Amino acid sequence: MDQLALIEPTTAKHQQYQPHGISPDVVPHSHVRRAFPVMNIATISSGFEKGDFLVREEKGQRVYFDFFEEAFNYIAYKGYIRMTGEDEKEWIDTMNNVHSSVKGGMKYNTGKLLMVLYKPLAVEED
Repeated sequence: MDQLALIEPTTAKHQQYQPHGISPDVVPHSHVRRAFPVMNIATISSGFEKGDFLVREEKGQRVYFDFFEEAFNYIAYKGYIRMTGEDEKEWIDTMNNVHSSVKGGMKYNTGKLLMVLYKPLAVEED
C-alpha cells in the first residue's frame, strides 16, 4: 500500500515513510484536506462571428450569445461564481500564455477572455 509523507502543520516535521508496514502516524486519504478546492471553471469571451459572447463551460460545451447579460445570466444560473481579482487575473494570464505558446497560433479563434467563473464541486467522502 502506498503511503504519503505528510508534514505536521504545527511542528513542520516530515513523518517517516514506512514501506513495509503502516505507521500509526499515517493519515487516511479521506482525512487529508486539499490545498485547493475541487472546481469547474467557465469563461466568458468576446469576438466571435456566431455571437458576440461565448461561454465555455465544463466538458467543452460552448454557447454563443448576442449580449453579455445573457451570457452572464446563463452561466450564473448554472451555479458559477465570478473569481476574485487575483485568482481571475492568474487564470486569464495562464490561458493567454497557453494560447500564445502554440506555434503558428491557435487553430480556432479564442477571442478575448473577459471573465473567469468557478463552481465548487462537492467532494465525496470515502
